[in-house]
Amino acid sequence: MRTYAYVRIEPNLQFEFSRYISFFSEYGYKIQKNRLVVEEVSVDKSIAYRDKFLNLISYSLEEGDILVIKSMDCLGNSFEEILGIVDKIDQKKIRLICLDYSKNEINGDLKIFFLHFLKLSAEFEKLFKSDNKKFKDHKPTRKVGRPEILNNEQKNRVIELFKKGYSVYSLAKEFSVTRTVIQRILNNATKSNML
Repeated sequence: MRTYAYVRIEPNLQFEFSRYISFFSEYGYKIQKNRLVVEEVSVDKSIAYRDKFLNLISYSLEEGDILVIKSMDCLGNSFEEILGIVDKIDQKKIRLICLDYSKNEINGDLKIFFLHFLKLSAEFEKLFKSDNKKFKDHKPTRKVGRPEILNNEQKNRVIELFKKGYSVYSLAKEFSVTRTVIQRILNNATKSNML
């Protein structure tokens, strides 16, 4: 029976092996330096992109070994992924310890509660995502701010007339807007190289 520890850290964070080894020691788990697996990956990355973790589960850990993780975000970026990985760990008969969830091995009644929690959370997450998708699909997008006074056709006409020599004042009078509106259209046209 060997004990491994896995830690997921955000990219570009400073990392010290000794800090994590002492962290696990505080909880009573003596982790050898070569059995501490640290992976730089953001929390929103799928388990499919966490190569070190997948290799640890698939190749390094054997039946009866202990895997200590700091938190559930080490197991995936969604409850569905976490449930799938926990199931894979269970099938390989690897003993799992999640320090944020329990300081002891997740087995017996604790395991039943843990799996039930993950299944409920995965179902909720699935419903939440589908409801959000429906809401986004049916919600009309509104442009914020005041509505435009002139439409695109009128703006193009303002630019054409200005190129022909019309003054800002005469354009404002012709389109029944302020000189500021005409000046803004001309400034935007200059920025986009239309003028």
